[in-house]
Amino acid sequence: MGLKYYQLQIMNVARREYVQGEQNVLGYMEYDGNPSIGSAPVQKITASSRVKDFYTASSDLGSRKIISTRVKELLDNFRNDNVIYLRCPLTRGSVILNDFWITDVIKFDDQEVDFERSIFKLCEGWVEKEVNGIATEFGQKITDISFQNLEEMKNFEENKLNYLSYIITKKLVIKEGFSSPLFFLKIFGVFDFIVCEEIKDEILKQKMDLGVEFKPLEIPDEEWFGSNGLRKQFYK
Repeated sequence: MGLKYYQLQIMNVARREYVQGEQNVLGYMEYDGNPSIGSAPVQKITASSRVKDFYTASSDLGSRKIISTRVKELLDNFRNDNVIYLRCPLTRGSVILNDFWITDVIKFDDQEVDFERSIFKLCEGWVEKEVNGIATEFGQKITDISFQNLEEMKNFEENKLNYLSYIITKKLVIKEGFSSPLFFLKIFGVFDFIVCEEIKDEILKQKMDLGVEFKPLEIPDEEWFGSNGLRKQFYK
């Protein structure tokens, strides 16, 4: 039986602190496996808030995450070949916090998804009516779809989908032979740290989980969230 994995979902938000003369700053990750060029722009957190160990970065930085030095040291002990951590100063009122880092993911493990046990939906969209060349009404149909492997899925997305259509990942299962304690995915709409149970337990043990939730990777979003979702059994 393979490892149990969790999406580490961060509720704490950092925002951009614009600094005059700031140059060569990071933007979105390119997802091409190459290290980003530039330095992290200054981020700010609410002056009255308690300092956390995890933050989502400002919207101009896309899916990057911000972590404290002690989180970085913990994660590096488990795996350090798939992500670079760049220094990222945080401001909290007039105080500058220098022991934070921002993620720059350089390796993804999409090929480790078990396509036989994962579940996908195809959301097909089309234009039903145009007025003066402008689309005003649209149609949509959602159907089950399956893929044999990652290459087949990528080819389908590149060659068969129009700009109004997309694939929804309903359930994501990792191959049983995969044993990495920490990894990232690129094309399945999951942009969190994905961690094993040992990392989850260590984060909880060291009380670094303020503003963080652990969602089991194999549980679909619609079963986890919502008024009757399974999340309520673990978080208030």
